[in-house]
Amino acid sequence: MAQLPNTHRPGPLERLSPREREILPLVAAGKDNREIGQLLFISEKTAKNYVTSIRKKLELKNRTQIALFALKEGIIKLDDL
Repeated sequence: MAQLPNTHRPGPLERLSPREREILPLVAAGKDNREIGQLLFISEKTAKNYVTSIRKKLELKNRTQIALFALKEGIIKLDDL
């Protein structure tokens, strides 16, 4: 009997690397690239690259949409902001 191809599509969060999942709530909380870099001991440029990657993988246009996504997915709560 022929097997069906694996049609499982990863959910939005599954597309993100562990580091991107670490950065996502920081972006949603309003941290800028410099602050993210300081918190995670990475350069501002590296933080920017991660934010851009998150935005592209989640097909979002800006940080506001990242924050709304994080709220919707329960990654952060309004009380966290």
